[in-house]
Amino acid sequence: MPTDQIKIIKKFENGIYFSCQMCGGCCRGLDEGEVYLYRKDIIRFAKYLKISPKKFCKEYVKLIDDTFYWKGDNAERGKTYKFKTLAFRFFEDDVRCYFLKDNGCSIHEARAFQCRCFPFWQMMVSNDKNFLDYSKKCPGLRDSLENEGKHYSKAEILKWATEEYEMEKNFFLEMKKHDFDIFKVYKFLPKDITC
Repeated sequence: MPTDQIKIIKKFENGIYFSCQMCGGCCRGLDEGEVYLYRKDIIRFAKYLKISPKKFCKEYVKLIDDTFYWKGDNAERGKTYKFKTLAFRFFEDDVRCYFLKDNGCSIHEARAFQCRCFPFWQMMVSNDKNFLDYSKKCPGLRDSLENEGKHYSKAEILKWATEEYEMEKNFFLEMKKHDFDIFKVYKFLPKDITC
């Protein structure tokens, strides 16, 4: 999907109110989904923690399955591709992000792009059901239904959703170029990384 075709649901047409309530819910449990990591995230984390990208990956990252729908130029039909990508490993009995401390992010300044752009993920701002599903779990999104929180304009929402989509697309295209071999894309990735 070209970025100029990102559509947003009616709820976002006049912007939206949203403020994180610091509940830590989105940092806990696999039912909340994965936190995808990209090259810039890993390099930023490694620098922040003063370790190598390889060491960061060995300690905090896992391989997961992902998909991406792609319709190339001049193609009649698109295709959904399956491949491996990177995400945070979760820890402890409560299955939480390692960096969640007292319901806050202990590395907030270096947090992953996916965390930075929440709730303006393309899959959420373009789909009523996804937005409503997340608003049942997230107190900040529940408040947004009542127009409480910081106001974000339609342009800001589209900027975040576009940037997120472009990051995913560029990763997909790089993976495709390297025959979906993630070790060719991320040369610093330890060969013994687990799923």
